[in-house]
Amino acid sequence: MRKPSIFSRDYERQMRKRRKRIFIISLLAIFVVGTLFITIAMNSINMDTLRNKVQNWIDEDENMSPDDTLIEENINEEESSKEETLPKEPESKSMDLFIRDGLILKAEYEENNGEVKFKGIKDIPDNIYYVLNPNRNLILTIDENQNMKIFNVDKNEATINKDKYVAPNGEVFNKDTVLQSYEGYLWNAEAKFIDNTKVAYISNLPYFGYGLNKYIWIVDLNNNSHKTLWNSKGKDIKLGDIKEKGLEVTIDGVVKFINSNGEIVN
Repeated sequence: MRKPSIFSRDYERQMRKRRKRIFIISLLAIFVVGTLFITIAMNSINMDTLRNKVQNWIDEDENMSPDDTLIEENINEEESSKEETLPKEPESKSMDLFIRDGLILKAEYEENNGEVKFKGIKDIPDNIYYVLNPNRNLILTIDENQNMKIFNVDKNEATINKDKYVAPNGEVFNKDTVLQSYEGYLWNAEAKFIDNTKVAYISNLPYFGYGLNKYIWIVDLNNNSHKTLWNSKGKDIKLGDIKEKGLEVTIDGVVKFINSNGEIVN
């Protein structure tokens, strides 16, 4: 397409006509190229595969029976119901145990259906000993001064150790005085429950001094009465767990048991 001369009398008119032709030719070229591109793209797609997939989706939706829908709904309802009916873990709580001035321990417990059970003592100091009874409704503690206490789930407490020992001749030995006089003396050391109301503990009583034998004593919590098991004498006594025969004890390497009557049996 020859460009008109700028000196031509019809230069402006010819330029407008020329621009119009260029615009029309450009539109035609864009249309042809677009048509070719769409044709090539459509040919590269597997239309049969696309139609089959769409038809499969439609068929699956149409073929789902009301029973299938009901089954799915029932499964969802059952799963939701199971989540709601699963038993909840008992909530863990704590209560304060007053051991002595300046020492209060946190006893953890759980409450289930109105029944309170101890779980233990949180962050127990090294110089404090404690043990639970089989029903877990009592905690026994022994502090560094060998004071032995019982706490129940109603937050009631009682000191159960003997404050003094009265010898057969009437001589009185006070606990604190004896502990100050004889380093390492055992007034009441390690203790374990025999059953829910009887406790066995280790002591050097009824003798005083150094290098003494140890004895197992029994305290009945029903009346706070203490008695010595004379046939438990030994240099090394360890209290174990409750077994079928009773509380397991090891006396100088020999295993025996303390039954619910507070008697040592083989």
